[in-house]
Amino acid sequence: MTTNPAGTAPSSENSSATRTPLLRREYLLPFILLTSCFAAWGVANNMTDPLVRTFSRIFTMSTFQSSLVQFSFYGAYFCLAIPAAILIKRYTYKTGVLVGLGLFIVGALLFFPASRLMEFNFFLMAIFILAGGLSVLETSCNPYIIAMGDEQTATRRLNLAQAFNPVGAVLGTMLAGFLILPKINPLTDEERAVL
Repeated sequence: MTTNPAGTAPSSENSSATRTPLLRREYLLPFILLTSCFAAWGVANNMTDPLVRTFSRIFTMSTFQSSLVQFSFYGAYFCLAIPAAILIKRYTYKTGVLVGLGLFIVGALLFFPASRLMEFNFFLMAIFILAGGLSVLETSCNPYIIAMGDEQTATRRLNLAQAFNPVGAVLGTMLAGFLILPKINPLTDEERAVL
């Protein structure tokens, strides 16, 4: 029996884990695409707070009204997580990912007409649909990543994919700081009320 440098015998669990690859080659592209989804919902999650501040200035809203932005975002997670699980059980993880991406895209595109109409409820609907897509996506991606290879490396695979969520979080904060907040019209609340 061989020993490791510390002088102890290697355990059978450690030796089998080192031989098992983290990911088989045929799953590399799907793994990269799913990992980018983890980063995407990190971006969206961290743009919510700047949006609350922005909306409350633009629409001169009360604290209750501005809290509706976060309620719409996290309420979508609450409302769509279980339907997403039912969808995945009935069809496949891939279907869940595609439905989640579709809702995410529709929600993001709805921000354009909402910005033209300047209607607060339209913004709330866009946020709800976007966050609903993220909910379905997150419910689908986590088990999909686990199922993409050997059971012994499932936790490591999931941890690697989830490590990109904070990358998206930092990116979302930077995007809000550089793209959204500097573009806000500097009018005071009184000047906005006159408009």
